[in-house]
Amino acid sequence: MAAPRRARPSVDPCVEPFAADLLDLDALTAAYTGAAAVIVQLPLDFAADGVRQAATVLAALAKSGVPRAVFSTGGGIPPAEPIGVPFVDARVRLAAGLPGAVPLASVVGPASTYLENLAADWSRTIVHEHGELRYPLPPDLPNPWVAAGDLGAAVVELLTAPAAARLVAGPSALTGPEVAAEIEAATGRRVRWQTITPPEYARMLAPHLGEVAAAGIAAVYEHPAPPPDPALVVPGRTTVRAWAAGQDWAAGR
Repeated sequence: MAAPRRARPSVDPCVEPFAADLLDLDALTAAYTGAAAVIVQLPLDFAADGVRQAATVLAALAKSGVPRAVFSTGGGIPPAEPIGVPFVDARVRLAAGLPGAVPLASVVGPASTYLENLAADWSRTIVHEHGELRYPLPPDLPNPWVAAGDLGAAVVELLTAPAAARLVAGPSALTGPEVAAEIEAATGRRVRWQTITPPEYARMLAPHLGEVAAAGIAAVYEHPAPPPDPALVVPGRTTVRAWAAGQDWAAGR
């Protein structure tokens, strides 16, 4: 196996990045060796062999002797058993195997949808040009939207105060129209909520993420996950209005 290829220099002089194939055990082991902790997040790739990637990551963690690891799922806590969908089963495999690979293991994810979805390329332009938040959630569903920064803060906390599992929620649950009103208050532009179907959402995403990823993401909204275990949920600090005030809502960047 090839040694890990050093990636381009980071803007942060304290960071030493490496590029390594998630299927390359030797490369991952070399990248992990000597680390005080590893934060793992599998790629948002519905076509990749994620189950094999998860197995390789677990083997590299064990082989390198990393003392602690945090698995950031990118979604909720994975189910206990595989469901036959590789994208999900990879996360099941990684979450289940992590305690056996490192002495201190944590799994963390958002308790709900990311606020960043509302300001991503596929959404921001529509907000800018049409004043609409188009999203595949019922308008009257209270949803504790999560800021990615709050999830990042939870990951940092888990590096020093490990817990087996944690879900991060927004500080309050808001309906679709309430979210639109908060963004309107933060930006001074007219914003209204528009519920769309998962297939319509896939068509929004496809030009930016590709057909496969768009269909995979939209399928999540076809079959919503059950409510998270309240015992695992911790509230973040970032309100929708504060988050929206820090975004660039221009149509093109």
